[in-house]
Amino acid sequence: MEEVLKIDQVAKQFGRQTVLNDVNITLHRGDIYGLIGRNGAGKTTILKSIIKLIQPTKGTITLFGVTKGSNYIHQLRRTGSIIESPVAVDQLTARQNLIYYSKIHGVVDSNAVDDTLKFVGLDTTGKKKFKDFSLGMKQKMGLAIALLNKPDFLILDEPINGLDPIAIVEFRELLLKLNRTQQMTILISSHILDELYQLATRFGILNNGTIVKEITKQEFEEQSREFIKLEVDNPDLATNVLRKIGCSNFKVINDHRINIYQLDIANAKIASSLIENQVQLSTITREGLNLEQYFKQLIDGMGGEQDV
Repeated sequence: MEEVLKIDQVAKQFGRQTVLNDVNITLHRGDIYGLIGRNGAGKTTILKSIIKLIQPTKGTITLFGVTKGSNYIHQLRRTGSIIESPVAVDQLTARQNLIYYSKIHGVVDSNAVDDTLKFVGLDTTGKKKFKDFSLGMKQKMGLAIALLNKPDFLILDEPINGLDPIAIVEFRELLLKLNRTQQMTILISSHILDELYQLATRFGILNNGTIVKEITKQEFEEQSREFIKLEVDNPDLATNVLRKIGCSNFKVINDHRINIYQLDIANAKIASSLIENQVQLSTITREGLNLEQYFKQLIDGMGGEQDV
């Protein structure tokens, strides 16, 4: 599988402040990589380093197999990005903005402007100027500018920040369509973790400038799926009782705890069956983590703050 991006031992210091500390990230074609971290963790610094708005203090960044020089700049033409706020000309319409940026980026496809406007849903904005756009429309405008040169790799920094629920769904569907139809690789940072969960195939959790955890969506779902937590005095006897009532999908965690992953049996039935068979039950609760809870537990365990 084609390697789109490789960040190897990248560090960045601003004066005496270390913002990135030996960061390692690899993206392959078709990945949607969600970058998670609290404010100030270094997310934007990573993204800016990739597109050469910032020069790392040490380490290497490889883009489509190229690490430096004019060849790297050439590969950046295969990359579209929205870093911080979308940049468009206030007094121009959506179409005028795209014509302007197509000239700047040397886009020669005569259909690129109209095709891109239609793709992001801005083809009916007419004479409305960018300064009068809603926040959702401005984010779509930023995406349109990023897509003008038909990139293979899209970099997005908090693209849904401040959007209303409908605009968030529309933006998500656009990104999923790009990934599905064009195998576009996407690197996206966001503090709206429930939404990021619906987009990303892999997650990198950043804390104090370091990637402290990488996990695929499948691995996360296996670790965080909902279960019934039992705490009993006799796990061996308890498992026999569970089997008798038709429960087979469970795991003995330790001398007192059993996790049940079969959720079609009521807690009340489990509890009464255990008690009737002389099993002392101290806890029976349903548990599970969403991505935000997972992130906070991980960072809290490292002594970090909870602000994403």
